[in-house]
Amino acid sequence: MKASTRDAGATASRRCTPRTTIVFALVVLLSLALPSSAFAHVGKTPPVATDFHARITQPVRGIETKVVDGDQTLWLDAGPHTVAVDGIQGEPLLRFDRHGVWLNLHSVTAQTDRIDRFDLRPDPNPHARPLWHKVAGGRSYMWHEHRLHLLEPLAKGLDKPAALGSWTIPLVVDGRREALQGVLEYRPPPSALTWIGLAVALAIVGSLAAWRSRRTTVLLALTSVPVVWALRIARELYGRPTVGVVGRLDLAITSVVGVALVYGLVHRDRGVRVSVAFFTAFGALYQALTMYTVLTRADALTDLPTWVIRVAVALTFGLGGAVLAGSWNALFDERNAVREREPRGSPEESAAGTRAA
Repeated sequence: MKASTRDAGATASRRCTPRTTIVFALVVLLSLALPSSAFAHVGKTPPVATDFHARITQPVRGIETKVVDGDQTLWLDAGPHTVAVDGIQGEPLLRFDRHGVWLNLHSVTAQTDRIDRFDLRPDPNPHARPLWHKVAGGRSYMWHEHRLHLLEPLAKGLDKPAALGSWTIPLVVDGRREALQGVLEYRPPPSALTWIGLAVALAIVGSLAAWRSRRTTVLLALTSVPVVWALRIARELYGRPTVGVVGRLDLAITSVVGVALVYGLVHRDRGVRVSVAFFTAFGALYQALTMYTVLTRADALTDLPTWVIRVAVALTFGLGGAVLAGSWNALFDERNAVREREPRGSPEESAAGTRAA
């Protein structure tokens, strides 16, 4: 009896080892992949969708500029020129020269717009002598520019696309006064109820199917992996001038996680497939929640068309909910089956227990 018990324990150990290893690896990889986007926007997470776009109508000759994140961020490449950017009170804000990009820590604009971040800042004083701090080593820089979206409140009550007004960013290029000018445009959002209703309907129908079949649960999980992968890649490649080191690392981690998930979902061990499907559901729901505003805003800030992203986000919501329901049910059934298979003692031990009682 003792030998058979040891054999059963060894068999259970062999069955649990690959499952535990794969699940642990997936949790680690997912934890590495999730926070990467938070580092891409000067200390805060960039928006996923918007109703506003700040379009440049009058660029400045000799320098390259681009509005990023709809109307939130301005990117400037000074090239061989020396460029100064004035703040909201006419104080020096940024300086681009051959030594890099510099931020005036005394600038009122730098502090109100939270351009870069420091633990210790001097009191803002637009009339004080500039206190320059180097923020970049090249000739380009991207910062949150409040003047681009200053006119957003004018869109209140509008139900049609409209140009809300113009904006201006004063520059000094090689000693001459220039002005970067543009217009703020508004587009009304879609009916959020339609897209949310679609996501909920997909989740309900998928859950009913997954609850009855482990095979269906795994197939739905396999379907969600490329959808989530496409959403993350499209978001990372969206309209930024360059994809930095963090962005490339995020693309690599996303691809590794996708391969690991697929491997776990096609594993020969049924328990491994169900366990991986369970964690895949959480990954899908996380991705859908981070991009939820795509369903409630006019334009998605991704590298794919807005309608494609909306469908993908609604599908991810539905697939994530369905896989979570199906895998939870399968894990619960498997746990009950294991309990039923556990040895309950020999007849002699049962009889001895009865006599002792």
